[in-house]
Amino acid sequence: MFRPQQPDPPGIRDNARRFLCNSVLQDEVTFEKYGAETGGEYTRLKVKVAPGGGTPLHFHSTFSERFTSEEGTVTVAAGKEIYRLSDGAEAFVPSGTVHQFRNDSTDEYVTFKVEVRPPHPGFERSLYILYGMARDGYCNENGVPKSLIHKCLVADMSDIHAPGVLKAIFRPLARAIAAYARWSGEEGNMLKKYCY
Repeated sequence: MFRPQQPDPPGIRDNARRFLCNSVLQDEVTFEKYGAETGGEYTRLKVKVAPGGGTPLHFHSTFSERFTSEEGTVTVAAGKEIYRLSDGAEAFVPSGTVHQFRNDSTDEYVTFKVEVRPPHPGFERSLYILYGMARDGYCNENGVPKSLIHKCLVADMSDIHAPGVLKAIFRPLARAIAAYARWSGEEGNMLKKYCY
């Protein structure tokens, strides 16, 4: 059963903190509903992606995602399927499915909603950390933390995994480094700085 971690997510305590902007990628995320607000059913995000933006291929082992287009056309690659979503079209990505989303436009932003089921508090917190680190100059031009410790901590916290051969190499390494980050207090520092 889902039990929200204390304290509440930042946007519950301060509504203005529901909105995040990644200064490196020029992407935006708005938390419409946190898992703590839905009785542990889902988290819903509104996402705005810059032209040419998106995520690399990855998968989540503990939650699924439903993408629903709002403005423009968002491309969702899931498994062997490629969906070009517009005008409210949806794509469902089950947990364990390698996927990515992207904006193939060269001049227009796309806006879509993502519903995460069941909610994943670590995923919610990781967005605050990633967007905060980007704002503070700790991410590279792809929006990825420059520090290996932070990269592994965010990947482990958010249940984001690399597919294929990288999975076999990176996942055990990321878990070990993330455990070190927790033991050393770095996770607590990041949560305090960006989430609480």
